[in-house]
Amino acid sequence: MNIFKKIKEVFERKKALNEIYDDLSNLNEVLLEKRLEIFNELITPKFAEIGLTNWNGKYLWYSDFNEDGIKHVIEYNVFRYFGGSFSYGNCYNFVPIFNNKNKLSYSKTDKSTKVMYYKRFKGWQKSYETESPINIDKISTVNEEKLRKSIKLVLENNLSYLDDWFKKTKTLDENIAALNFDFENPPFEYSHVQRSISVNYLLSFLYDKKGNKDLSVKHLLKHFEEKLIQEENEVQFEILKNKFDFLKNVEL
Repeated sequence: MNIFKKIKEVFERKKALNEIYDDLSNLNEVLLEKRLEIFNELITPKFAEIGLTNWNGKYLWYSDFNEDGIKHVIEYNVFRYFGGSFSYGNCYNFVPIFNNKNKLSYSKTDKSTKVMYYKRFKGWQKSYETESPINIDKISTVNEEKLRKSIKLVLENNLSYLDDWFKKTKTLDENIAALNFDFENPPFEYSHVQRSISVNYLLSFLYDKKGNKDLSVKHLLKHFEEKLIQEENEVQFEILKNKFDFLKNVEL
């Protein structure tokens, strides 16, 4: 291992341990009701500035659907110990989603809004990739002072980037380009982790929306080829095949 990398890891772990000791010494966890009050005070107005004018009263902020059936979404994800961080991306009202009983539905309402095109805030993604205990985009709920301070820092570090990303992923063509970039340059993910709404799955239905049958079929077959739970494949594929014309005469 590179000596400088080793030194950096030792430094980060020491810093993380010091933070844990400080957290334990000053622990007064901000519970849900107060946490949501502070979220609404500090986060909701900032996300509204970049077009996410809706808040579900808990952990989801989102725009309205545009004329292409796309809405921008940010979600707060709760961690195991006194904190969390944000994921962001887009939701599509024309992409069918399977539930845990293999029933299809669409995310057309406020209640069904979800991050389909999924990305983590940069600091969280970097910590995830490098297995570093330091996540500069972590929101701390150890006490109210740390909560307010961490929210302000995370927003300061990410708001401009998020605004730019959302502005570049408004249309079908822009989303196809962004998803294709992620298809060619996939963000790090552990091998045992697989999102049910994959990049290939999204590309399939975006290409269908554009009328490109060949690429729709290509990406949907790729999605099923890479699925970890293979026993679901035939059931889900048959359901989709019976519903969508671009899959007629296509076999797994």
